[in-house]
Amino acid sequence: MQVCIIAVGSELLLGQIANTNAQYLSRVFNEAGHHVLEHVVVGDNPERLARVTKRALKQYDALIFTGGLGPTKDDLTKQTVAQVMGKELVMDTAALSYIESYFKAQDKVMTPNNRQQALVIEGAHVLANHVGMAPGMYAVYQDTHVVMLPGPPSEMRPMVDNELMPLFAQSNETIFSEVLRFCGIGESQVETELMDLIEAQTNPTIAPLAGKHEVTIRLTASGKNIEKCQSLIAPIKAQILERLGYFYYGSDEMTPEAAVMTQQQASVAVYDAVTDGLLHARLKAADRHHVLKGYMLHHESFIQQAATVEENLQLSAMFVQSLYETEQAISLLVQNQTVYIGLLNGDDFSIRSFKMPSQRNLLRDRSQNYVCIEWLNWLNEGVKK
Repeated sequence: MQVCIIAVGSELLLGQIANTNAQYLSRVFNEAGHHVLEHVVVGDNPERLARVTKRALKQYDALIFTGGLGPTKDDLTKQTVAQVMGKELVMDTAALSYIESYFKAQDKVMTPNNRQQALVIEGAHVLANHVGMAPGMYAVYQDTHVVMLPGPPSEMRPMVDNELMPLFAQSNETIFSEVLRFCGIGESQVETELMDLIEAQTNPTIAPLAGKHEVTIRLTASGKNIEKCQSLIAPIKAQILERLGYFYYGSDEMTPEAAVMTQQQASVAVYDAVTDGLLHARLKAADRHHVLKGYMLHHESFIQQAATVEENLQLSAMFVQSLYETEQAISLLVQNQTVYIGLLNGDDFSIRSFKMPSQRNLLRDRSQNYVCIEWLNWLNEGVKK
């Protein structure tokens, strides 16, 4: 089934709130085997909403509206959609009773405009709202499925999960995605390395996407269930990691700092002359093993001016290792647009490096992820825990 999601609300167009409903609905419908092909945002304007609705009814199997079901004058979704469908709005007695009981329980006076929330499109299946007041609706118009859901996510999500999706269950197909996450490599290089796989893609599909100082690759498969989709994704994922595995830190919701701290079992301290302590803050938030004992910001008194950068890396790493009495230490220094990483494990010391433009925001911010991938590979290559 081809789906269009239509969010109604001028606050979305003004940038006052983010359209998280569309993101949630896309994931849920795709997992159920349906194909979300378009997102639309319309302001609180009946003429524009009617125009969008008429166009979408001709193109899609299902329209999912969110927002505009409340009691105020700008809540006009069901009125406009009903007019397009040539249907009347009728009072749903169960919804009205629920709204009246809500105000009674709160010991508040129910204003007349709240009755509007209990109006539903004639002949529609009513989707109960167990969190808020406005019910949702599901109707079929000329073979197109039309759904109206409340705008607040706290009301919309349980309604979708408990009331709507059982009506849209599709047992013969599901769509599943795994997002592979990489840092320390650019999008153009990723695409070059994978061009033959991208050009030959069928099921699953391969979609590279540049993020903030990282690159993701979304692998999306369709099959009869999630397990089948995962089995289709597995061989493609293996080929990608064979080529780009050095830069891979995890999938889906994994973060670079969480990947590092999951592997980091030994106590460790950080000397930081690159990220102004921002890397430590991220690592500390992900430190489930409580092994990150402390950090020190760079100061000229902690290094020797006559020493090489390699010598100062080791000196600064040894300094924080001794200061915090840790098994391991990481030191970060920068020279000539190159970031150097000193990795100290007991008495064993190694160095890694990468180029980074000297602009302050790039050096401080982008370097964090690059350091994480080098650190992670150091741990994965067999550093003693």
